[in-house]
Amino acid sequence: MNPTHSFILDFLKNEPIGETIHFVWYITDIGIAALFKENKNLKIYNLNVEKEAKNISLDISKEEKEYCEIGDKKLFLFYS
Repeated sequence: MNPTHSFILDFLKNEPIGETIHFVWYITDIGIAALFKENKNLKIYNLNVEKEAKNISLDISKEEKEYCEIGDKKLFLFYS
């Protein structure tokens, strides 16, 4: 596992900032992490992530988005 993945996993142990239909949301020192709740098709998550971010008052529309798989966890990482 690379150091960035270990770093992100440490933040996933913290209290989330919100929860939506498909994601549990976390703040990290790198950016915003949207942890997938289930193991559905990536396309479903990709179509819903920005809409669901707005439901918890996050504007991620101008952020870079990176898909990550860390062990059994899947997430989007948003950063500037």
